[in-house]
Amino acid sequence: MASNKFYFALNDEETENRLKAVLEKEMERVKAMNLPVIYRNELCVKPNLFIHKYPNGHTELIEIDIHTSEKKVIKVLQ
Repeated sequence: MASNKFYFALNDEETENRLKAVLEKEMERVKAMNLPVIYRNELCVKPNLFIHKYPNGHTELIEIDIHTSEKKVIKVLQ
């Protein structure tokens, strides 16, 4: 069984399955805390722009001030 193997001994499919299981567990934990999933896409034209997508579907393009870490909503996407 793949779960008993050391990570370096896994084949590609086993590695992918193990990583997916960890990611799914973590995504559920983040959702339960009502925290956003944070990512970048083509709208993030500057290094300090990010997308925040909340569990209820609310999605924002935000800008982070690199000196103060303050968040500023640039655009509500959804």
